[in-house]
Amino acid sequence: MPKAQVMATSQEASNVLQIPSPIEKAAALPTGRLPLMAFVADAKTEAALRECLPQSPETPHVVMRGGIAKAVQHLAGERSPLTLIVDLSGVDLPVARIHDLADVCEPRVTVIALGDHNDVELYRDLIQAGVHDYLVKPITYQRLAKALAAKSGVGDSSPINQKLGKVVALIGARGGVGTTTLAANLAWYLANEQKRRVGLVDLDLQNGDCALTLDIKPTGGLREALTNPHRVDGVFLERAMAVHGERLFVLGCEEPLRDDVEFTAEAVEKVVSVMRTQFHCIILDVPRVPSEAYRKALELADLRIIVADQTLRAARDGLRLRTVLEENDHEHLNLLVVNRAGEGGRHAVTLKQLQEVLGISPKAVIPYQPKLFAKAAGGARMPAAGRGALADGLAALALEIVGRPADRRGWWRFAK
Repeated sequence: MPKAQVMATSQEASNVLQIPSPIEKAAALPTGRLPLMAFVADAKTEAALRECLPQSPETPHVVMRGGIAKAVQHLAGERSPLTLIVDLSGVDLPVARIHDLADVCEPRVTVIALGDHNDVELYRDLIQAGVHDYLVKPITYQRLAKALAAKSGVGDSSPINQKLGKVVALIGARGGVGTTTLAANLAWYLANEQKRRVGLVDLDLQNGDCALTLDIKPTGGLREALTNPHRVDGVFLERAMAVHGERLFVLGCEEPLRDDVEFTAEAVEKVVSVMRTQFHCIILDVPRVPSEAYRKALELADLRIIVADQTLRAARDGLRLRTVLEENDHEHLNLLVVNRAGEGGRHAVTLKQLQEVLGISPKAVIPYQPKLFAKAAGGARMPAAGRGALADGLAALALEIVGRPADRRGWWRFAK
């Protein structure tokens, strides 16, 4: 290619990079996290940002109209940028709206707020709520550049920026109660119905079934992560996880049965700590193995879910498990889910008896539904995608995890 033609092509590419992205074409966003997004309330602020941002190293970027209300709506279903600019102009309760924004944002987001009120008290309230900086309009390049340059300093200590994903651990009172099935369907529900970015970790490295339940092939990256924890970071996890849909990422493996796979509690802590900076929710499927590494997984969880059925063994071992979980630990929440209810017929332990033995009311009672899971096996549709007792039970657990009410109510039961 002639030199003149090369220079012309290079110049044309440079000019294309300077063209602002269309305002409303959110569907064209890349699958990863953008460096910067802005949601503004008026045309004047939009024009000012488009003039300032091409001069900033925070490219590529997207500017959208609609202010903070549009930001909350958009980010409830899309990836969060690393830096987020939101316009609070005309908002009656700006601090409350910032809390709504923090609820939908992924971990590690720096928020810069714009507004039309030069109020010291408002500034202090916004900073306390997690905003990195508050800029009074009209916006100038110097003030915006200063806010963006400073975000790697004091802003990293803001509550929104320090927000970490919630860890939920599921463990069976005994084997065969459906813990893995519940974990996989809960992860799917959070990712698809609650629009959360979810990481599912199957800690049974040789016999785990989370990937099989989701009909995907595990990558084997979990063993590498646990045996070489010093290598684990966000980039490593992105390459090591199998993807199911747009928001569900699975970390698991199928190691040979002849292998003696050993890993430490510190390795589990490293993997979970990195995942908390990448996901809204981390679901851990924890085997019933009395080892230090699995105990660490339970200790790291913000919420522990004990899965039991209506058998005498589940009642006995469920009580033992709850005693261990609550020993010298009053900070974590433990829930009980009764799965496969009704499977034992009139010979089963009743719900009342199970509650009396365990000393805890079941959060959800999910009936025995062999046809539902047999039909879903090997198919593209997850059992959680339908309506019924399972979906309603998952909705109740999701409410406990993310604080969002379920959209639909059914015939499954809360135990009183």
